[in-house]
Amino acid sequence: MKLRQSHRQSPIALAIASICLLGIESCNHAGYGQREASSLDCAKTTHVKSSAESSSTDAGPPPCGLPVELWHPEWPKSLTATLDRELEPAPPDAITFVLLPDTQYYAHCRYPHLRNQGNWIAEQRAQRQILTAITLGDLTDRNTPEEWAFFRDALAPITQGFPLLLTTGNHDLGNDGTTDSRESLLSNYFDEKWAQSNGALRAVMTPGHIENAFYSLNAGRYRLGVLMLEWSPRRITVEWANQVLTRFKDHRVIVATHAYTYDDSTRYDRATRPDQQWSPLDYHTAEGAFAEDGNHDGEQLWNDLVRRHPGIFMVVSGHVLGQGTGRLTSRGNAGNAVHQVLVNYQMLDQGGLGYLRFFEIHPDGRTVHMKTYSPSLRLYSYAADQDFRLEIDPPLRHTD
Repeated sequence: MKLRQSHRQSPIALAIASICLLGIESCNHAGYGQREASSLDCAKTTHVKSSAESSSTDAGPPPCGLPVELWHPEWPKSLTATLDRELEPAPPDAITFVLLPDTQYYAHCRYPHLRNQGNWIAEQRAQRQILTAITLGDLTDRNTPEEWAFFRDALAPITQGFPLLLTTGNHDLGNDGTTDSRESLLSNYFDEKWAQSNGALRAVMTPGHIENAFYSLNAGRYRLGVLMLEWSPRRITVEWANQVLTRFKDHRVIVATHAYTYDDSTRYDRATRPDQQWSPLDYHTAEGAFAEDGNHDGEQLWNDLVRRHPGIFMVVSGHVLGQGTGRLTSRGNAGNAVHQVLVNYQMLDQGGLGYLRFFEIHPDGRTVHMKTYSPSLRLYSYAADQDFRLEIDPPLRHTD
């Protein structure tokens, strides 16, 4: 069982070629770009270069997705240490959470990966005891009706009767996703009534809207909650969240928000780290009259919310480019370990190549195994920042 590196017939290359041979819309989409139109003939392709095979002379920003001005040649275009099998399946009675970070380019470019992710979750739900799929914001790129409709339709297998948890990122807000306001089309497609149908919703901050919501999951022996928070949570949002977590103090909780952990495994902290790129306090939502709302970055959210609640054991976020990964563990006021995990794949080819993160909580209530998998490529990544273990401290306790 050799870990595959990129060879002439790499798994990534073969998978992308298969996508084309199957006639999936990513090759034919009008926004796919001239470079791909000339290099990927969907009728004839038998091999496609992966980024590791490409020389520096033909490396460049993707034709549809990551803007040219953001692209950096040192960022990964595919993941390493990949294998087409799961080396360590979960033990019996483990429960699973799926994370879907920054799907914006799937929605904008109409790539098939989001649909593949939804299908995989639906197919694996019973076998892996998947309790929920947690999105991390930037569900769309431009906050347009077309992108939201694509997002909804692509995830159709898990939009009914399953806790699909949604919140907003900066690209889900304002005109053309520019954060010139906090208006989002999210509630036009997924509202409170829709969320109530999955049976897990317990509280929302704003009637009819779900970007700030608390869910209680059917975890059998454990009381587990997920707190979904909007992009750069406002002061009023954090006040509401403190009240909700006090109300559900018997739950162990995962907090999900778009921008919190940076890719150097620190929290976003504008006060002491002005060098951090893409800080939520650098966007329009933190300027002018919006500044009066008291927008939060990671460090502010840690101090004003996360560290205060002994039930919180994890914070998950996306947003950050670069390597798209990072994690740190901090102790809350009560001594509880809080694992803060960044996961983002949007800088990879085709906006992420279908990679998602999922983590298993073992029956001991202590062990968390984080894994990375692409249903599109049918590959796991065993790189150190993609496959690792965490320890819940104090461990989860059985309910009576």
